[in-house]
Amino acid sequence: MSNLPEALIFDYDGVLADTEPLHWKSWAALLSRYGIQLGWDEYCRIGQGAIDRKIFEHFRTRMPLTDAEAFELQNRERKRVVLDLSLKQNPIAQETVALLQSLQGYRLGLVTSSERTEVEPVLRAARIFERFDAMVFGGEAASPKPSPAPYLLLADRLGVKTGTAFEDSEPGLASANAAGFRTVKVDWPGDLAQIVRRTLK
Repeated sequence: MSNLPEALIFDYDGVLADTEPLHWKSWAALLSRYGIQLGWDEYCRIGQGAIDRKIFEHFRTRMPLTDAEAFELQNRERKRVVLDLSLKQNPIAQETVALLQSLQGYRLGLVTSSERTEVEPVLRAARIFERFDAMVFGGEAASPKPSPAPYLLLADRLGVKTGTAFEDSEPGLASANAAGFRTVKVDWPGDLAQIVRRTLK
């Protein structure tokens, strides 16, 4: 039996960081160029936990004159806007920072569909990047969430078989479950510290 402490795995958007409203507003601004209105409820239904390509495919029939390459250029600018806003006002709550600093004795992991360039600067600005023993970013696993591939890759990098995953989206929960992780749903990042402490009791 392994003597490693239990692993605690965190999603980024909507769990560690309150970035979902930023992503929604940036997607809404992008899509408005094509006369498409994206409300919060629709974004939560089709956008939470989804890779950008999936969101593009969802709206593609309503953007008949836009090819994937042109859209990708616009999407890169959208992501730069989200990163700039995140660095101006860090979306990771101080209570979450304090929580991660207090979790001594646990192996900590991060599994996110966002790319490293979108996440690492924000984690470093919050001074918690070094708290994670292993990370999996968007594009690194063979398949994105809800495939178990991201969590299986994280387990390999972390050197564990299982652990507890904190996720906010259905694709994230499905990915962790399929890889054999216990899952805990986080409805709002502001509740994360309380949820983790309750889980560990």
